[in-house]
Amino acid sequence: MTTITDSKQRKSQLHEYFDGIGFERWAAIYGEAELSSVRKTVRDGHNVMLSNVQAWLAEHRLAPGATILDAGCGTGLFSLAMAKLGYRVTAVDIAPRMLKLGVQQAEKLGLREQINFIAGDLEVVSGKYDAVVCLDVLIHYPSSIFAPLCTRLASLSRGPLFITYAPYNALLAAMHWAGGHFPQTQRRTDIQMIKADFVQETLKAARMRVRRSIHVGRGFYQVNLLEANLIS
Repeated sequence: MTTITDSKQRKSQLHEYFDGIGFERWAAIYGEAELSSVRKTVRDGHNVMLSNVQAWLAEHRLAPGATILDAGCGTGLFSLAMAKLGYRVTAVDIAPRMLKLGVQQAEKLGLREQINFIAGDLEVVSGKYDAVVCLDVLIHYPSSIFAPLCTRLASLSRGPLFITYAPYNALLAAMHWAGGHFPQTQRRTDIQMIKADFVQETLKAARMRVRRSIHVGRGFYQVNLLEANLIS
């Protein structure tokens, strides 16, 4: 059983990583810089995942001006895409350096007024949103922290919830073990694998039902993307 201290320590570790050495690595992956073959699989997988989220969200036909929460927005790729479609976005991230890059891109594209950038974790967010997305964030938390975070995300949505998580299986466990032995500059952050049944039970307890789920796999990028909706 996790404690508040465990959760704070994990968040502190992620803040230190993504606002420090991890910033350069992930800003490059999310950008257009030349990458090693290992990191390129992560970029390719991430782009495929984003395309699926945008396609699924489009099916909901949200009205212009609808509100979207991008929880763990990173450099703002998804937030910018949603702002271009006319939505109002709240973009939250634990790493100020990531947010700063997102702000710069929003200003460059003339989208700054449509995106509210907030530095912090989910505890700084309140209210309700027409859609909530949390992409490649929960993959960093063990099940004991994943559950309350997922429940919190569900409570903020009056519409669909889109999340990614790292599915558990023996092959992926072996891949992550192997990845830990790459040179330091090529390593990914520590990934926490979660069983699908646990995810579904967590969402059910939060009064949400999984509508659909797909696996997105490109090399070392291996996640399950799912959409959940409120149980009527």
